[in-house]
Amino acid sequence: MPTRPTMRDVARLAGVSPATVSRVVNDEPYIRPETRRAVERAIDELGFHRNDIARTLRPGQTAETIALVIEDPANPFWSRVTRGAEETARRHQHMMVVGSTGQSFERERDLLRDLVRRRVDGLLVTPTAHDHVALHAELARWAPVVFIDRLPGGVPADSVVLDNFGGARQAVGHLLDRGHRRIAYIGGDPAVGTGAERLAGYRRALGDAGVAFEPGLVHLERHTVEAARETAVAALAGPGAATAIFADNNRICVGVLHAVHGRAGVDVAGFDDVELADLLPQPVALVTYDAVEMGRRAARLLFERIGGGTGPLTRVLLPTTLVVRGRG
Repeated sequence: MPTRPTMRDVARLAGVSPATVSRVVNDEPYIRPETRRAVERAIDELGFHRNDIARTLRPGQTAETIALVIEDPANPFWSRVTRGAEETARRHQHMMVVGSTGQSFERERDLLRDLVRRRVDGLLVTPTAHDHVALHAELARWAPVVFIDRLPGGVPADSVVLDNFGGARQAVGHLLDRGHRRIAYIGGDPAVGTGAERLAGYRRALGDAGVAFEPGLVHLERHTVEAARETAVAALAGPGAATAIFADNNRICVGVLHAVHGRAGVDVAGFDDVELADLLPQPVALVTYDAVEMGRRAARLLFERIGGGTGPLTRVLLPTTLVVRGRG
């Protein structure tokens, strides 16, 4: 990792004293405009950020912190990832702070830049569906980044991801083995890498079984339980209706299960485990995995980089398992 630029580096480039840089950074008055401009140019060129945490510490204290930036802390998947990452952070005697993006790139960008200013030692990030090349280049100047669950295109970084393609292929294959040929796909954002891989797995399973892909059976941009429920109800109605549904995440699967409740002959498969699925009156095939281990592995990679590791970039692919839940 490159050395983080310091106030002394800025002072050297601007041709002023570190005290002058401090006065500019803290927006103090009585600084000549040309001096302020020279310092600001040096700050921009070096990518310097004031250490807001260090300013609050007593002499002799150190700020040993990593950050985890996720999508939705209310989702059980992310709570398990957080647990694994925090366990690892504690073993390395680091505190971990957690922030969420709500799938907004602007919120993600602002949050990560704020963490830069606070000088966390490293970042665990679940990126939104947006071009991250410029943002990652900015962040990588001062701290290591490990991506969790998905990796933005064109960004060189360590990552820990699931076997999304293989898991979806196995789940849809299960529905095909049960005799279904009209299988609806209900998913979220097609621009997110996980969704694209799961849709590709769905298509491969159909192809393996000699079943033609029908675009009309694919329904994307369903981000809530209610949207998934309404879509599933429509997909199961009318001529040419689906007889089975694959849901590409746990929230969508909950909506689908609401829609098929009491319907005979409709099978459901989903990606991610679903809370209390074992109590369902009908069987549901779920792609499961160890989300806690995902958090652990990502944090281990991060601490290897924090410790000075310079080996090749690592992409960890976590395996998935298909299990059938429910009482049916």
